[in-house]
Amino acid sequence: MKHRNVIVALVALFVAAAAVPAVEGQAAEHPILGVWSLDTDASSYSPGTGPMGQRRRFWTDDEGFVYVNRITVAPNGTPNFAITRMKFDGRDYPVWSMAAITTFMADGPRPSGTASFEMVGERTLRLTQRNADGEVGPLGPNMWEVSADGRTLTVTTSGTNADGVQVNNVEIYRRVEG
Repeated sequence: MKHRNVIVALVALFVAAAAVPAVEGQAAEHPILGVWSLDTDASSYSPGTGPMGQRRRFWTDDEGFVYVNRITVAPNGTPNFAITRMKFDGRDYPVWSMAAITTFMADGPRPSGTASFEMVGERTLRLTQRNADGEVGPLGPNMWEVSADGRTLTVTTSGTNADGVQVNNVEIYRRVEG
C-alpha cells in the first residue's frame, strides 16, 4: 500500500508538472526556458527512427533551479516521462523516470540516472547523462542550442551506441510556450 501511494504521488507530480503554465518572461531569463515540441518531420535519426512525439518543459523555481520535464511517445506508441531538478552548472542531478518507479517498487528509491547541463555559450548547453551506476552513456554528451530568434531548439547527438554502431541524431524542437 505504501508503494502504491508513492507511485500515485509521483504520477500526480508529473501530471501537475506538465500542466504548469510557462511564466511570462522566462525566455528572457534563459532562452531554453519554456515548452518545446519535437518536430518529427524536421528531425533526423541515423540509424533508426525517432519517437512518435516528444514535449519538453523547462521552468525555474525561486531557488534558481531549473526543472526539466520530458514526455515521450516511443515509435511503438508507448508513453514515457522523466523529470529532473538541476542547475546549468555541470553537476550531476538525479533523473526520475518510469524506470525509476519500477526500481522503487523492487529496491526502494533510486533515480534512473543523472543529467548534467553545462553552459558552453549564451544559447548553448552541453548535456551529459549517466546511468544509475554512474557511467556516462555511449552517446553523451550532446549539444543543445536555441536559435537566435528563440523559436527553435536543436539537439545534436553523435557517438557510438552500445552495439558499436555510429549514431548521428539531430532533433529539432519548436517553441510552443514561453
